[in-house]
Amino acid sequence: MAGAQGGGTQSEDVLQFPKDSSNSEDNEGDAGVLEGEEGPFVTDKYILPDEWSGLGRMYILSVGIPARNIALSDTFNGIILVAIIIAGLLVGIQTYAGMETNTVVVTIDNVILVTFCVEITLKMCGEGLAPWRYFTSKEWRWNNFDFIIVMLCMPFVDLGNSIALLRLFRLMRLAKLVRKVPQLQMIIMGLVGGLSSIGYILLLLFLVFYLFAIAGIYAFRENDPWHYGDLWTALLTLFRASTLEDWTDIMYINMFGCDTYMNIYISDEARQPDNREYWCTFPQEKYWLTQIYFLFFIIISALVMLSLFVGAVTMSMTESMDEMKKEDEEKNKAKMKAKQLKKLAESSSVRGGGFEKSNSGVGKDSASVRSSRRSSTNTLSIIVGLGDVEGEKIAETSRMQKLMLGAWEGIDLTTLMNEDLKTFENPIRNAYYKAAMKSKTVVEDERFVNFITLVIVAAGALVGLQTYDGYAEDEITLKCETGRCEVVKLIDFVILLIFTAEILLKFIAADSAPLRVLKDAWNAFDFLIVLGSWTLGGGMITMLRLLRLLRVLKLVKAFPQLQVIVSALMMGMASIGYIGVILMLVFYVFAIIGMILFKDNDPWHFGTLHIAMLSLFRASTFEDWTDIMYINMNGCDQYGYSEMPDLCTTPVALGWVSGMFFVIFVIIGGLVLLTLFIGVVSTSMDEAQAAQKEEQEMEQKVKDLQEEKNVDPSEIELYRQIFSMLDLDGGGTIEEEELRVGLQSIGKNPSDNELAAMLKQVDEDESGEIDLAEFISFMLNLKQGREDTNVDDKVKARDEWERKYGNSHSPPPVVKGALSAVKIHPSG
Repeated sequence: MAGAQGGGTQSEDVLQFPKDSSNSEDNEGDAGVLEGEEGPFVTDKYILPDEWSGLGRMYILSVGIPARNIALSDTFNGIILVAIIIAGLLVGIQTYAGMETNTVVVTIDNVILVTFCVEITLKMCGEGLAPWRYFTSKEWRWNNFDFIIVMLCMPFVDLGNSIALLRLFRLMRLAKLVRKVPQLQMIIMGLVGGLSSIGYILLLLFLVFYLFAIAGIYAFRENDPWHYGDLWTALLTLFRASTLEDWTDIMYINMFGCDTYMNIYISDEARQPDNREYWCTFPQEKYWLTQIYFLFFIIISALVMLSLFVGAVTMSMTESMDEMKKEDEEKNKAKMKAKQLKKLAESSSVRGGGFEKSNSGVGKDSASVRSSRRSSTNTLSIIVGLGDVEGEKIAETSRMQKLMLGAWEGIDLTTLMNEDLKTFENPIRNAYYKAAMKSKTVVEDERFVNFITLVIVAAGALVGLQTYDGYAEDEITLKCETGRCEVVKLIDFVILLIFTAEILLKFIAADSAPLRVLKDAWNAFDFLIVLGSWTLGGGMITMLRLLRLLRVLKLVKAFPQLQVIVSALMMGMASIGYIGVILMLVFYVFAIIGMILFKDNDPWHFGTLHIAMLSLFRASTFEDWTDIMYINMNGCDQYGYSEMPDLCTTPVALGWVSGMFFVIFVIIGGLVLLTLFIGVVSTSMDEAQAAQKEEQEMEQKVKDLQEEKNVDPSEIELYRQIFSMLDLDGGGTIEEEELRVGLQSIGKNPSDNELAAMLKQVDEDESGEIDLAEFISFMLNLKQGREDTNVDDKVKARDEWERKYGNSHSPPPVVKGALSAVKIHPSG
């Protein structure tokens, strides 16, 4: 083996390694790894070729560094992620009859196993001359876990006939999925953190259960041995009651006695040696004691303690998801800021400004190719009805540039609005353009929007009316048999005409780009409903009625409060998606474990994988979940299969194993994860309502400012557009940097002191950022300052004229303007 050499120099092309995007956190703090501008680079001598000579150096250069590069690459990590998902699916597929030995399934499983072996080999080789560090590095837990699972799945490992054990080992490979997806890892860590932080709540909950279990045994064991026969059974019974699953049956048995309210108990005539545990041997009626006992327990455990436990866990996981959401928001803001900066750079290049310097002569060919491609794409866009995208982009850039420059110079912005109106030499084209502008005015008019809302309500009521006899046409002949039906059908036709006119007006309002209307999801939805209403018929009457019903959904965009609810759902979709993945993994893993444990005894609930998952979903909603548990605790011959004895071919009583399985699953699947769905939606609802309230307060501020300064609404709208362009990250406020970038795009470069002074005038909360109302105030102050300056210049011209000529000559226009201006100017 080659010896180590000191004082070697490091070569960048050898020592630089790609950053593992899927586990960037794991790279931080690793011994021998430092963060460079282009990613992490290694300082550990075992992977530095210049620290070695001979075979050692050759091994590092030819094997170590390439293996490390591959193992850390995004492509390889993506392959491993896909392999993990396929491996998990294969475990489920192999639970079905005949699939364990299916050639295709076995081949795919072997390929997956080889893939995981390659991963381990690459990571070992990537450690250079110290492959043992694969088992001792910072990731030693995951690495050892991967190695053990891969070894146990090897063909040469003899597990006898225990196929179930092999499936469990294969199933454990799904745990690697959590490691590969940072968002899942964050939520799981939140769950674990929550569980560790509420140990005292669990301890207190157990003490409550323990005390009530002991009290219940002393009070009810003789009357109700099924539920209070021993401590374990009593604890399980109380857990069932705390989930509110048929707890009243237990209460009534002990209120009236097992001979009066029999429930699971049998009469004396039905007693057999094999059903002794269902005998009501010592019936006792404890009417008041039972009521007091269960009322106190349900209030303390189910309504207080268990809710506190669930709340603590979900709060911890919600905090984790909030962090994840903040990271996503920061990424989105960065993307939006980059996009706006690019737009401003294009604006600067259009006007010939100096916002972004370019190297002349560099990349002309590639620029020409890109320009040609854009031209071809733009031509296609015009042909298909999406409009002149490039031309409109240039026009919009020029317009925004004029608006920003006009606002800075103090020009009356309303004069710029007339420049948006176009004229065409072709009279037909000119007439269509005018019709488009009128259509746009109509569809944006509040009265038209309110009218459409009323029509939507009428359409929804009409669909409900058609469910009654005599109000709907025959499903086969499509003909009305009553006069009422004819009236309803006529009204429905008028409603369809109105909706058709609405969508046509929107198409016309888009001028030369009618298909661009369909880029809006609601417009596309409206169009599909109208199109379907005109084209469907005959055997599609049911689909037609469904389309009519869907028209009611148009109300969502008509009422702000409905928009808040939809926005909340949309805001929570990312978090809900990750929770859904975790929930699906939990159901999947528990379903396979449940099949391994209970398939023979309970084929009705665990006969196949999809049925097992359905049974677990039932249990997670607390719908008679104890029936499934008791079947597998006592065996199908003793519980649950009396009406289908033919299915109970292999009864097995698993006792406490079944109890622990369902207790753990109900806590995780029912009490935590499903509750977390509600928590995410509730949090998103609060955020959406807060955002709406903030928006309403901002609109009120703008309205008050408009009335105070007597500003035209059209000018306020133009200020909104400028604000939107300057708000680079879409955060709803403008920082000093964003304002400076916007001004630089129009060739204005105020000093730091000038910009700070201007911002200070309107930054009421001194946050260093200005919102829409503050920005409008800023622009109005700027405009007033320019007007004051212009008046002062005119006054100086008047004084100079009178000093030279007196009243003997007629003054020029600028002096005439000064004479009128000085009358209204406060300092005149």
